[in-house]
Amino acid sequence: HHTTSPLYNSTTMKNNWLRLSLFAICWWGSASFAPSTSVSKRISTSSSTSLYGVRSAIRRARDSLLSKDRTDKDLKDGIAFFYDRSSKLWEDVWGEHMHHGYYIPEDRTDHVQAQIDLIDEVLKWAEVDDKNPPKNVVDVGCGIGGSSRHIAKKYDCKAQGITLSPYQANRGNELAKEQGVSDKASFQVADALNMPFDDSSFDLVWSLESGEHMPDKTKFVNELMRVAAPGGRVIIVTWCHRDLELGEPSLSKKEEKILA
Repeated sequence: HHTTSPLYNSTTMKNNWLRLSLFAICWWGSASFAPSTSVSKRISTSSSTSLYGVRSAIRRARDSLLSKDRTDKDLKDGIAFFYDRSSKLWEDVWGEHMHHGYYIPEDRTDHVQAQIDLIDEVLKWAEVDDKNPPKNVVDVGCGIGGSSRHIAKKYDCKAQGITLSPYQANRGNELAKEQGVSDKASFQVADALNMPFDDSSFDLVWSLESGEHMPDKTKFVNELMRVAAPGGRVIIVTWCHRDLELGEPSLSKKEEKILA
């Protein structure tokens, strides 16, 4: 839900989404043509992976046109495939924090700091502070790990990030090493709906702009609660919408209050 301006700068986001849209179009166009003989040897080592990706994309497009439900495996493979191939561009556009920023005042132009400020504002809102710092954090849908590393540095705590994308997990670990926090922050490939952690493992469960992508919202929230330690905090920042029912003019007052 984005009725308030502090979360993003519309001009910047429009330009960023345009670049990402062009990337998707260019990728689909290049995937539609077979490589020429002159470059076939150079791509031979990755041809099977690329062909799998193309076939998978074509199958997903076909299933979408035919309104055919995708299996969980198809869905997870598709997400991993997309982010494996687009995350470099995401990083070029947004930096290490793959989420929106906190724009107060609205005309600020320090976009990276705005993204960091969003993390800090959310932590402050949830009353996470130096008096009661987290010790063990899980970042669910971590991207390349910007939130995890920031929180690990801020509170000198352990942070583990999970993503479906092997590229994102590897890049997150690379950045942790570069920034000298590999002893605090680590990243792995895992499913947010079936996390490889014991019950009550974390005193801070963090999900920033990833919950909207989960196909089973109830299972997602239940899994976040499962790994949260007693007395811990579960923080979900997500884009929200629902269709209005027939004859329903607007959201309820309770919903508007929650989203305010």
